[in-house]
Amino acid sequence: MAGALRFEDIQEGERLPELRRQMDRETYLAYNRLTKEINPLHFDQAYAQRLGFREIVVAGVYTFSFIPKMVEDWLGDAGFIRRIEIHYRNPIYLGGTIVQKALVRKKRVEPDQKWIECEVTVEDEEGNLLTSAAVTVEFY
Repeated sequence: MAGALRFEDIQEGERLPELRRQMDRETYLAYNRLTKEINPLHFDQAYAQRLGFREIVVAGVYTFSFIPKMVEDWLGDAGFIRRIEIHYRNPIYLGGTIVQKALVRKKRVEPDQKWIECEVTVEDEEGNLLTSAAVTVEFY
């Protein structure tokens, strides 16, 4: 298939296409209704502010979903995500925009397996680190 991602063409240090996503109120609160969110930190602004946060804190499981999406959009059908290790550093607030960046940290070949290890960071628009992740991709 023309234009398909090939393991052989990937270089360590290569950057994946950046992903920007606004944490908009309507979509996020609809997500909370669908998942029956019960933690008021994730839907009650007054509660979040009483705890010292400036706004509703977006649930980590919601923001996590954008990490495999970013990698899978780049990967296409060339392979699959084998493992994700995630570290939440700072809160992601409703109304903010997240900027996801990723790069190929390591490329390795083992008997009958080809792997890529990607480092993903999630930042706010000011460049503050919110989340980091290590994503291991196995190629077919």
